[in-house]
Amino acid sequence: MKREFARNFVGKHPLFRKSHSENGVRWQDNIYYLWWEYLRRHEGYKACCDRGGSGPYARLYADFGNVHSQDFKTWWRANGVHLFAEPPAPVGVWALSDEEVLDLVQAGRDENTLIVAIPLDFKRRSITAGINKILKESQTRQRGEKRIKTSKARYPLAQAFDVMALKTTLECYDLKQANPSMPLWQIAQEVGVSTRLTAEELRTNDAAAKDKKLSMTAGVSRKLKQAKRLIENVGRGKFPIANQ
Repeated sequence: MKREFARNFVGKHPLFRKSHSENGVRWQDNIYYLWWEYLRRHEGYKACCDRGGSGPYARLYADFGNVHSQDFKTWWRANGVHLFAEPPAPVGVWALSDEEVLDLVQAGRDENTLIVAIPLDFKRRSITAGINKILKESQTRQRGEKRIKTSKARYPLAQAFDVMALKTTLECYDLKQANPSMPLWQIAQEVGVSTRLTAEELRTNDAAAKDKKLSMTAGVSRKLKQAKRLIENVGRGKFPIANQ
């Protein structure tokens, strides 16, 4: 029976039933879910969706589709896996058939999978020595090292990420969009960007409370600037980038 090669992701894939697994995380806390959410905030891309995929973002639309017309679970299964998965790879140490070798190469073998020729008429000691030498030369990435730089996904993650920080940034952006006149310190108080003002501080509004408000205002101001850059860059097919 022909075996299927596994698809894997640099960021853990979203889970819709369980809260976590070895290679997955609850979808609301997933980096690819946030990619989808930030793209939904891009006004130019929304206009493209409203036009049925025509205009300046037509090329991106051809890959991501209408992110406003379906929920994330539906979109992920139709688009996300194809966009973010690494090339397929074996899930164990296998003796591959000729057909499986061809399938693996044609699918775009990633750098974490080696195809090795083993002459079975060699002595086992020589075979073992040869394999050990190959592994020593090939396993250059340290255990636990991030795979972002070597990603072969159609849309690779641009850099290391902090999911909770990205969620907080998006919350600040959404709250400001919904309430344009809301003071930034109040957004910080609602979202929890920094230490919240106590009931006593809110009541007295003394000098210490005012200083705290200034710090909270500055924190949200930075978040809003980051959100703007993240949204601009996601419209270019790059995420999460907030410093360009």
